[in-house]
Amino acid sequence: MPRPMPSALVGRDRERAEIDELLTRAAAGEGGALVLRGEPGIGKTALLDYAAIRAAGALVLRTTGVERESTLAFSGLYGLVTPLADMLLAMPPARSATLAAVTGLSETSEATVPDRFRVATQLMMLLASAAERRPLLILVDDAQWLDRPSSDAVLFAARRLQAEAVAVLIAVRDGDPVDFPTSGLDELLVEGLPEPEADALLARGGRDLAPAVRTRLLAEACGNPLALLEIPGSLSREQLRGDAPLPETIPLSPRIRRMFHDRIGRLPEATRTALVLAAADNTGDASVVLRAAAALGLPGDSLDAAENAALIQTHGGGIAFRHPLVRAAVYDGATLSRRRAAHTALARVLPGEENADRRVWHQALAAIEHDEGIATALEESARRATRRAAHAPAAAALLRSAGLSTDGGRRTRRLTAAAEALWAAGQTDPARSTAARALPLAEGEQAARLLRLSGVIEARAGHLRNAYDQLLEAAEAGEDPSDTLETLIEAAGAAFFLGDAGRLAVLAGHTAAIVPGTARDRLIAYLVRGHAKLLAGAYEEARDLLDGAAEQAGKADDPRALIWAARAKSVAHGTGAGLEHADRAVRLTRRRGLISLLPLALAQQSADLIGVGAYDLAYATAEEGERLATELGQGRATHLNHKAMVEAVHGRYDEARAHAEEVLLLTQRNGSAYHAALARWAIGIAELGAGRPAQAVERLLTVTAVGSPGFNPVVGFAAMPDAVEALVRAGRSDEAVSLTHTFAVWAEAAPTDARRALLARCRAMLDDRSAQSHHEHALELVTALPPWERARCELLYGEWLRRRRRGRQARTHLRTAHELFTGIGATPLAERAAAELRAAGETAVRSEPGAVDRLTPQELQIATLVAQGLTNPEIADQLFLSPRTIDYHLHKVFTKLQLTSRTQLIRNGLPQPANPFS
Repeated sequence: MPRPMPSALVGRDRERAEIDELLTRAAAGEGGALVLRGEPGIGKTALLDYAAIRAAGALVLRTTGVERESTLAFSGLYGLVTPLADMLLAMPPARSATLAAVTGLSETSEATVPDRFRVATQLMMLLASAAERRPLLILVDDAQWLDRPSSDAVLFAARRLQAEAVAVLIAVRDGDPVDFPTSGLDELLVEGLPEPEADALLARGGRDLAPAVRTRLLAEACGNPLALLEIPGSLSREQLRGDAPLPETIPLSPRIRRMFHDRIGRLPEATRTALVLAAADNTGDASVVLRAAAALGLPGDSLDAAENAALIQTHGGGIAFRHPLVRAAVYDGATLSRRRAAHTALARVLPGEENADRRVWHQALAAIEHDEGIATALEESARRATRRAAHAPAAAALLRSAGLSTDGGRRTRRLTAAAEALWAAGQTDPARSTAARALPLAEGEQAARLLRLSGVIEARAGHLRNAYDQLLEAAEAGEDPSDTLETLIEAAGAAFFLGDAGRLAVLAGHTAAIVPGTARDRLIAYLVRGHAKLLAGAYEEARDLLDGAAEQAGKADDPRALIWAARAKSVAHGTGAGLEHADRAVRLTRRRGLISLLPLALAQQSADLIGVGAYDLAYATAEEGERLATELGQGRATHLNHKAMVEAVHGRYDEARAHAEEVLLLTQRNGSAYHAALARWAIGIAELGAGRPAQAVERLLTVTAVGSPGFNPVVGFAAMPDAVEALVRAGRSDEAVSLTHTFAVWAEAAPTDARRALLARCRAMLDDRSAQSHHEHALELVTALPPWERARCELLYGEWLRRRRRGRQARTHLRTAHELFTGIGATPLAERAAAELRAAGETAVRSEPGAVDRLTPQELQIATLVAQGLTNPEIADQLFLSPRTIDYHLHKVFTKLQLTSRTQLIRNGLPQPANPFS
């Protein structure tokens, strides 16, 4: 019996209205996605059917998650990609080869070994291309059972198709233990029907219900449409008339399962056996099930009774169960021997290399004793899955392989590989528990691998002290020098974020004992030792070591090494010094599709952009980094801190505090003194800019207190000029003098023109008799500072001159400060400079925001790449968006910049912001 037609849906006015609006927007070229959450049987599938019929003129692509296919990599993408196979294969290989390979439309080669998010990007590009011909409706049912690589790809695409004629509708079982994260997408909770609608639906299947029975069944069903439709068919005529008692009250899902069990139990023996085959099969191919049935000696019509009982449907050579609960009831209700026989028969009728993975899984599910042959085949299946970046299915195969292993050494090796695959798949808790299970059995290099993995997991989870201990133990157990150095730098990251000089010194000692064999090895050695010296207060030695680290990067094309090199340059010479290396790192990670590394590269790039005063671009970069980090399950603290810093510079004080406070909450769990210091610094700048110096002092002194547990020299010294100004404005000059002395010691140990300029500015605020010479010295070096700091130097000197009634001189500096603050969008401080300028006898020219100032962060990012000569497809590849989305934003850029073509933007570059700095 087919499902009720969507046009006959009872109730659901709210849900249908949401779906209609989604479809209307998509038809007009505005993409969107909606997640339908609800309990089993609540009507999610019927709503998907409704959408399919309502999407007139659209190409409908549909896929359904199947519980037993959740370990088969990319199986969930077949229904979406196969109808578009011709289009995919006609696309350039750089945009299609990986997706075609993982979905079986082309051969896999080493050249197409994918990052799992490269698959997601190519799926997005394919859907965007298809939507240029006609609108698309993507329907995903039982999404909680999609294999992880498929769900990652679908969600990645759904979040980025805003400018395409694509509607995405995803049905997810509410309360299912399987995690299906849908952050960033609109959700709609599908609840039980109200009593009038429930009564109408119940009447369809039980017109002769006794009033008392009707009341009881309505109460039992709780508005669940599937229960309302199925309960009458599962009761006897006497029960419906009220002449026999009804079943006792039990929870909804088990009750529905029991209804199906009862219906299944009334079927012939051969039909029940054939149904178990269909439930155990994960192809949906009727020919496979019928061949397996023949192998078991079942008659050719053995499934007919199940079809007549409306438990299955057959169409176009496929078999589909009436509802996922029917499949579950069939499989779970079968005896162990019947399930084993089904899997054995299915394995027998799936010949050929193309069925190798499915075949070995059926063999594994049939096995109840250790079997090294099956274990080895599963391990090979895991290797194939890993080559397709299908880490979750690889982990499942390895775990089952370990369970079937006959040898302890092989079992440990497979558990180790499973833990690493789980971590690569983003399944943190299973990876941690699997590593812990394998570690007591491991020795030598295998133990080192597990300890390193455990330490990395602890570090990413924010347990920095545990991470350090495990990584140190891993380094001590390691045998390969390069691997040991990789472990040591992971441990150094944990120790640095903790602000623990002692731990870093231990790591530096281990590093010194290793003879580096490559430039990368030397880079790591210099970095670890340089950061150890930095936290120990040996600033000159730290600078020399960090310079050595940066030199090792040279012209390397290793993005991770370039990130490290940029970090070394910025620490040694001030934030911004590493921008060249950071830019190269970002370009390489984008070009190679290394999306899991991209958030780290973007974090370094946004820091260096802040350092050179490119605040809008820094903010756009931090926004992209935060978005990707969230999707990848990585830490967001650095990106949030960079956003907070730019917001503080721009005078968006409430937003800056909110983002920084969010970081402080995160650091309470992970213990990162470094990120906490950055957050407090951003809040301190916001409070100082808002005219609350006492509150600024409260935040900044915790950051700049040398020797305190939370002191981090990278942040602490950089924040000292702000703390000095806050102390002076709060009337605490003695403390400002002491802090200036501390800053001077550091600036002289690690001198740069920027640090000398800031030191002169601090001294000017404290020594009134020599203030003028200090101010002038600061301005002599001011070109080494970013616009924000340069403007503050000009403002402070202008204010000092005005207070001494030297208005003519003051106006020059106040005017420059006003122009600089206006140019970078620091509105509150621009207004302060304007007020001082009026007091000095001149009215500031009111500046309207420039065209560039009106661009959103993403528009600015796109405009910058266009100005560099990149095409829309190239920009789309870099930003993981579709070309149409790039075009959508670019039209807004042209309107705001009053341009008519990209040629103008390439030829002339971006217009300068209002009142440019120079």
